[in-house]
Amino acid sequence: MASSTTFSIKAAPGTDIWRKPPSTDVFNAPTSIPPQNQTSSSPLRTKGPLPSFLSARLSFIGSWKYQYDQGGLLLSFRRANFPTTPTKHVGPEKWIKTGVELYNGRPRLSTVACDAWADWSVADLPGNQGDWATVLVERDTDVSGTSLWVYRIDGETGEKVPLREVCWVFGDGDEWEVEVACMAARPGDVGGELAVEFRDFEVTWKE
Repeated sequence: MASSTTFSIKAAPGTDIWRKPPSTDVFNAPTSIPPQNQTSSSPLRTKGPLPSFLSARLSFIGSWKYQYDQGGLLLSFRRANFPTTPTKHVGPEKWIKTGVELYNGRPRLSTVACDAWADWSVADLPGNQGDWATVLVERDTDVSGTSLWVYRIDGETGEKVPLREVCWVFGDGDEWEVEVACMAARPGDVGGELAVEFRDFEVTWKE
């Protein structure tokens, strides 16, 4: 089900979600989940077993100003018995974030997938900086196996524009949980807070 609630996250300077060898491991960006629709008979679920996850969708807008300003959708993966499972990381063992990030003077579509370490891909962001952006992360199964696909949703046509396939998510068995949230970050000691506004947060699970 979808939440039409519009809400915002404010990220202070020095916040990020990033893991890069040999020793960078940061997971201090603010995250939020919109209020559940209390009148619904099927309240919005934002955390559940990984085998039940089908898709997550989110729209957002921000006043991107400084290098690496960012906001979007965050999927955090933890073993079902977390936090009793030992982990060397400051945040969840694995995660994916996708949204918009300011890079070299331009807001760009950005996806970071972190298994052992993070890797990053960027793509052109159509439209103007003041436009809302929408991303979708969706489970997909084909003859090769099961993965997550990351898409940009075209604001005029509704077309799913493919950005990235992430194949490691379902490779470690079923004893994992996934939490879906919204995030914003302003890495570096620059400026004041970054405000990112969100709407149309939707998470779909198997019945």
